[in-house]
Amino acid sequence: MTKEYLDLKMDFMFKQLFGHPSRKNITIAFLNDLLNRKGQDRIVDVQYENTERIKSDPDGKTGRLDILVYTSNHERINVEIQVENQHNMRERVLYYWTKLFSSTLEAGQNYTELVPTIMISILNYLLFPHQTKRFHNRFHVYEDLEFFMWSPHLEFHTFDLTKFKSKWKKYRRGMKAKPPAAYPWLMMLSAADYRKKTIDTDILQELEELAMNEQEVLDAIKEWESLSANRENKLLYDARLKFLRDQLANIRGEREEGREEGRQEGLKEGIQKGIEKERETVIKKMLSKGTAPETIADMLDYPLEEIKKIQWEITRRH
Repeated sequence: MTKEYLDLKMDFMFKQLFGHPSRKNITIAFLNDLLNRKGQDRIVDVQYENTERIKSDPDGKTGRLDILVYTSNHERINVEIQVENQHNMRERVLYYWTKLFSSTLEAGQNYTELVPTIMISILNYLLFPHQTKRFHNRFHVYEDLEFFMWSPHLEFHTFDLTKFKSKWKKYRRGMKAKPPAAYPWLMMLSAADYRKKTIDTDILQELEELAMNEQEVLDAIKEWESLSANRENKLLYDARLKFLRDQLANIRGEREEGREEGRQEGLKEGIQKGIEKERETVIKKMLSKGTAPETIADMLDYPLEEIKKIQWEITRRH
């Protein structure tokens, strides 16, 4: 019987595998390899932080993150994965970094007590289509002419899965002979395709071969299999997938309508209404299946009190 692997690019699955305390060894290995940490620089332990720590601003911008940890190296690392281009990623990373960086300082503390804050963005689209052919880019702030660093406290990483997969297909033998540290993890994230509901067997086979010499990667594959086979996970995965597809369809449809009518404000309002309507439909369906409101709130990044209101409305009508 063929094993089923749910797509780890879906934030719900990604967070379960790489952001759960019971799988800390996987998280540590994942971060060390993405950041190419070796020797004394390696992360040996992490403390998971509340991903809702950044409160919403009055303008409605939420502060939920996929994975947020404080490391044994006294630094904070946030990892976020995005499957579709929302055309705001550069600004989004800056916004979250400022919130995270400043939130470590309590009243009365000295600025020297601020800790390095690292943002890792794993993307399933081209963020820098013309600037680079590399699938991993690292950013700091440097002086324009002499290129010295402003501060090591700011560090951004982007991993482009589309460029990675393209490079893997073209230079497969060379990459396999001397793979980058992040290689098996990026393969794991690239193997399944949530759109086509397929798995790339060539990538999976090579990944399994690599895992024979990498215990943490082998552990991650086993956990991935287990999570993919879990019935409740499948329900939540399908609901999240439907919500994402309908959300994107609403955005694209309303954009086209907005172009035809030339009403940009109407476009924004229409998109929001469509998103909210579809989200409510998904929430009602999940509640009817017996899914706990807390689980729905975590998966859909939606306020728990709003989900409980919907639950109360359903109960009242019946």
